[in-house]
Amino acid sequence: PSLKRANSSLFSIATLAADADDDPSPIETITGLVGGDGRSSNILLVDDGDDAVTDEDAPTAYSALKASGLVLPLDCSDDDDAIAPDDALSSSCSSSEIDEREDIVERDCKSGSGEKELVDVDVPLKIQDGPSLNCNPLPRANNSEQEALPNSCSSEMAIASQCLPCEQPVNVKVEREKEIAVTKSGDHRTGLVFESGSKHFDRRNRFHKERPLRITSVRDYLAKAKPTEKERPILERCRLLESRGGDDSVEAESKKSPEDLWLDDHDYLRVHLPGYMQRLDRISKCNCHNRLDIEAEQFKSIYFTNDSVREAKAAASSLCNLVSRVVSGGLDNGFAVVRPPGHHAEPGLAGGYCVINNVAVAAAYAREKLGAKKVLIVDWDVHHGNGTQRCFIENPNVLYFSAHRYHGGNFFPFLEGGGPSSVGTGAGEGFNFNVGWNEKKMGDDEYLVLWEKLLMPVATKFKPDLVLISAGFDAARGDMGECDVSPECFARLTRRLKTLANGKVVAALEGGYVRSVLCKCVESVLAALLDADSNGKCTKELQNFYKNVGDNEMLDCIDPSAAKSIRDTMEAHSKYWDCLKNEGKEFQV
Repeated sequence: PSLKRANSSLFSIATLAADADDDPSPIETITGLVGGDGRSSNILLVDDGDDAVTDEDAPTAYSALKASGLVLPLDCSDDDDAIAPDDALSSSCSSSEIDEREDIVERDCKSGSGEKELVDVDVPLKIQDGPSLNCNPLPRANNSEQEALPNSCSSEMAIASQCLPCEQPVNVKVEREKEIAVTKSGDHRTGLVFESGSKHFDRRNRFHKERPLRITSVRDYLAKAKPTEKERPILERCRLLESRGGDDSVEAESKKSPEDLWLDDHDYLRVHLPGYMQRLDRISKCNCHNRLDIEAEQFKSIYFTNDSVREAKAAASSLCNLVSRVVSGGLDNGFAVVRPPGHHAEPGLAGGYCVINNVAVAAAYAREKLGAKKVLIVDWDVHHGNGTQRCFIENPNVLYFSAHRYHGGNFFPFLEGGGPSSVGTGAGEGFNFNVGWNEKKMGDDEYLVLWEKLLMPVATKFKPDLVLISAGFDAARGDMGECDVSPECFARLTRRLKTLANGKVVAALEGGYVRSVLCKCVESVLAALLDADSNGKCTKELQNFYKNVGDNEMLDCIDPSAAKSIRDTMEAHSKYWDCLKNEGKEFQV
């Protein structure tokens, strides 16, 4: 088990400079063991987003990690004394000169000093206008270019935000005054909830890329960013919901037991198997680190503490609470910034850092308890949501649509079910859409064409009552997924989805591991959700989109590999959807 976890430990060491002080780099020492001959620069450039070195490298890598003290020993005592991940700030291992693939992006300073600027701080974001679609495959940016932003930045779209205490107990009178103010401001009523899952972390690797710092960084970024001159901070414009777990409150409450959480057992059993939920209950009662590690080794890319199940249930409960308010009309839309993520969790299996499938639980809850007859799930995480697909593979009332890196099944989660031929089974045949990219660097144009060519025609015919977004941002420009989607593109995709289901759209965080990128993407999507004039902007964007396409076939305007992936999915579903049988512009403005 120790050797199996060495790969993840070595990859996550790339986060040290973002979380520690200014001492000599541990990566320089360890990469000498891994390669030492120039191969060391490749250990952070992995395609599957999970393992950083090969199995042959694992023994020496693990020895180096153990010697450095970054691999924590097993502890079978009942006293859970594991070091919390955010204790990393006291670590003596750090560097300010490492080009980090995961948490820090280096840019040449504009001052011309020749020095490097470490970009992992909370800075105001200027959202760019979307790129013009050219009727030729776009050249792909190299590593030094892909962080560059378009030159044409609209100052009216510049958004910066700062956060209020997001989990503080709400005074009813103050909340009512805020509600009236928000209504007068012309914003949509957008709900927002944070759930950091502070007691769910990898005890052996405190710098694991999926850790509570992902959520707290987003919250801190929104708190520190300065507002624009024309707009109030986004966090002030949102309706902040109370965390179900209580761990994100300003005055932290004691952790609630699973029985006290907002959802009951039946809510989980709509998508997860009874035996699996019983197994999770046993894990939550286990205080032996060794046994928890043995349980985790039975799954793919999972770690457990005895609080992991409680934190996973809190994340699902927070999302369902938000969905309930949107479906009932109390809110217009919302965003659940929660962890652990969920879309890899299958009915009977954990995996890919996911314990409970948050979006699947929320979709089933909305249908059974809230009266939403049809639910559309859009998954734009760079990895295929195999868990969500399995939950609804036979359900004609839940349409699952995923755009992800596939590479013929050779990209995480390494399953063939993420290909275009997986269209659903039984009554659900024709309601499962997979668009699997087989090349890196898919960017704004590919996603915009995918939306107009495939998703929107089908979604319009489907007529959902609720839209749920599995909002993973590891496909964002600068993140580890090696795609090239800009924050503004995510906003445009969101605005397009708001034209469905009377605007009832709820996003839930999945992946996204470079925190400086993640913060900007979350802010951009929140701005689109809040914008009451999003339909007007969407119309103008579509007019420009079709003007740029002109008389050309839009699939000829993007990367040929991406065009083939879209065509393969359209061909697989053409017998189920008449709107996919026509060539050219299927969907008009």
